[in-house]
Amino acid sequence: MQIEEKEPILSIHNLSVWYGDDQILNSLSFEVQPKQVTALIGPANCGKSTLVRCFNRLNDFTPNFKFSGEILFKGSDMYAEKTDVTAIRKKIGMVFRKPELFRYSIYENVAYGARISGINQSSQLDTIVERTLQRSGLWNEIESILHGNPEQLSIGQRQRLCIARALAVEPEILIFDEPCGELDPIETVKIENLVRDLRKDCTLIFVTNKRRQAARVSDVAGFLYCGGLIEFGTTEKIFTNPQDTRTEHYVTGRLG
Repeated sequence: MQIEEKEPILSIHNLSVWYGDDQILNSLSFEVQPKQVTALIGPANCGKSTLVRCFNRLNDFTPNFKFSGEILFKGSDMYAEKTDVTAIRKKIGMVFRKPELFRYSIYENVAYGARISGINQSSQLDTIVERTLQRSGLWNEIESILHGNPEQLSIGQRQRLCIARALAVEPEILIFDEPCGELDPIETVKIENLVRDLRKDCTLIFVTNKRRQAARVSDVAGFLYCGGLIEFGTTEKIFTNPQDTRTEHYVTGRLG
């Protein structure tokens, strides 16, 4: 697959991360292009989640977090002293392995993001809720129970509700950190189809331990191993013609 080169939405330069004395990432450099799916693959504990938590400043909450290097979001240093961290987190959303919902109705879970953005008019909220539930493939399934408790939903529906909540603030980047880890195969297919569809509207970063899943959903892939970025390129190249022996061993199942 030929990837069209554009101005990168994220640029990572020589990024290293420590938690206390433990180094988690070692001098990573790569770029994320807009409106593509970039998969980050690698065995457990190779640094994937640590890396993506740097992109929306979630590592700020981790005790003894420190880093060196640079991360640019649309050309601006997101760790600069005057950076508006709240604005960064609105522009770069995240969906986690386990769906965590607020103790509100289904409707209010989606409307929450719009409300904190200053939107309180009922008609506007109704439009946003319906639009984002349509985008996440949930509207037809839950239209009649919008004001009900989300605990009545299946775990796959809850995960898509989390995606809808993230979409409600119109993020420019949406990060999926092992989003199918708790799901059955049927629900997993729905998430994968949704990921491929959403790239028309925003940039997606998809963390997974599942090699075949990464091959199915992504345009570009990066292989992390022991805190280093071993190889980064088009998904087709990574999976069919890797340049590093470690990458070849991982994608063929001999490593990890």
